[in-house]
Amino acid sequence: MARMGADLRRQDFVEATVKVIAEHGVANATTRRIAAAAGCPLASLHYLFHTKEDLFYAVFETLFNLPQQALEHGPIGTTEAEAAAGLLRNLVHWFIAHPDSAAAQYDLFIWANRNAPEMAASIYAEALVSTQQAIERSVGYSVDQELLGVVSRLMVQLLDGLIIAWSAHRDDDRLRDETETACEALGMLVSSRLPRKKAARRTAS
Repeated sequence: MARMGADLRRQDFVEATVKVIAEHGVANATTRRIAAAAGCPLASLHYLFHTKEDLFYAVFETLFNLPQQALEHGPIGTTEAEAAAGLLRNLVHWFIAHPDSAAAQYDLFIWANRNAPEMAASIYAEALVSTQQAIERSVGYSVDQELLGVVSRLMVQLLDGLIIAWSAHRDDDRLRDETETACEALGMLVSSRLPRKKAARRTAS
């Protein structure tokens, strides 16, 4: 029971941190403010997270894992182009429904790049792996690894760019329109790369 209580309290602090960062930014996300937002004693926060960096990493993990759930709902058996576009669309729609998470993730990543670059690099690498796995799961077979790497990197970069732009203009309809343009561009890249890959394999055989 004690372990369950600690896990629940830990999640309370993580959720409070997301809200505080979204509202006040990382620079003003003090442990005192986070504890107040969670409705928990400050001593409990310091007991569960020895440093603010430990807390931020836990938040990073949560912000990374939650939107990945959107990747699990991509259509199965589609083409590579349709799978990549569908997954990007699902991710953007998840962030539209969770604006605090989008704001906190962006601010935290900027903070990590400056203060904890190894953490930022680790999160980015995990995002690429999860994206690659989601694409293969959607198409239902193993995709050429070189193509998979190119598509996954572009998909993550497009998502980051869309979210950054959205943080400035805050227009959901505009974000949806820009997402469709990004999906079209992503699909065109995949379609243009596939014929060359297949031709190369036929020549080699």
